[in-house]
Amino acid sequence: MKASVSDRTGCTRREFCYSMSTLLVSQTVKVREVGPQGTFGIASDSFQIRARQIAQASGAEVNAAIPAEKFVDLCKSFGADGCLMNLVQLTSRDSAYLRQIRQSLEDKGMFLELSLDPQLFEDPSLLSSAAATARDLGVSRLQLATGGRRTEDFSDPGQWQEFLKHWQQRLQQAEPVFKQSKLQFGVENHQDWLADELVELLQKLGSPHIGATVDFSNNLALLEDPLEAVQKLAPYAVSSHLKDAAVSEVEEGCMIADVPLGQGILPLARLMELLRRAKSDIHFCLDMATRDPVKIPFRDDSFWGAFGKRDTSRIDKFKSTILSRATTRSFPKISGMNSPQMRAVEDDNIRRSVAYAKRTLGL
Repeated sequence: MKASVSDRTGCTRREFCYSMSTLLVSQTVKVREVGPQGTFGIASDSFQIRARQIAQASGAEVNAAIPAEKFVDLCKSFGADGCLMNLVQLTSRDSAYLRQIRQSLEDKGMFLELSLDPQLFEDPSLLSSAAATARDLGVSRLQLATGGRRTEDFSDPGQWQEFLKHWQQRLQQAEPVFKQSKLQFGVENHQDWLADELVELLQKLGSPHIGATVDFSNNLALLEDPLEAVQKLAPYAVSSHLKDAAVSEVEEGCMIADVPLGQGILPLARLMELLRRAKSDIHFCLDMATRDPVKIPFRDDSFWGAFGKRDTSRIDKFKSTILSRATTRSFPKISGMNSPQMRAVEDDNIRRSVAYAKRTLGL
């Protein structure tokens, strides 16, 4: 008997059709963008300490973003083929300035992806302007973290349902902008969406222009196995956040620490393979946040408020698949360090990650 699409590929017919549609869009866009020399980039969140120090030095009241022209050079100096920056890092929308940034990228053989702030989706004119800026820069892939951490910012299921409804409406309204501009847009699996929930949202939207920005470790904070999360999201992948994580068990639940690539528990090569099978030209942007470990208090009732009830089956599975590989070593902290020490640790984490990406992961 002839095997079905699902039998042969491990995905549903709907996912297969979605992937093919996305591939056609990416091929259309690829003709118009500058072809990158590689697929390894660095995200602006990898330089949070540096950005804060820039803000402090300039006397800014809020954290400053590293200006785009300096950020491109910074990523290149660390050995990246491209970069992922926030739209706010552009210090101007003037056409001459945008040509300068694009020329710098082309001269260095680098790709660029842009992340957007959620506020842009509240105003169609602002979103259209952002899309036009992306096209002027030669960018074809945008992304968004919708905001909010499920277990911290939502106290009951009703709040979460309102959040879900809001973003389904906003993304439906935004879809024509991405379609007209021939852009691909990824919704990040931030610490809000369970993998199945994000897949359901993307299926409801049903657009080859809206997919997922697949973060390698974020679903750990929701007690999901990253391998299973990436397997579910891969058919919808637009872009990715390359990172590693280590876990330790504590009385309230567990601690999760961002660590340099290769020093954690994530099967990085396997995750990359899953994404490449779904999207052969996907970029892997290092998202190495140098910070204190994050506590995930899943044994406390407050953790489960937005879910409505404690999910014992998810806890048991997390214990067997993730906590069974937990480290007994204490994680280092940057709190208490002075600014030069923090900056040195951040730079070292990025250098170690870049070296591992190139030597071991072949990026």
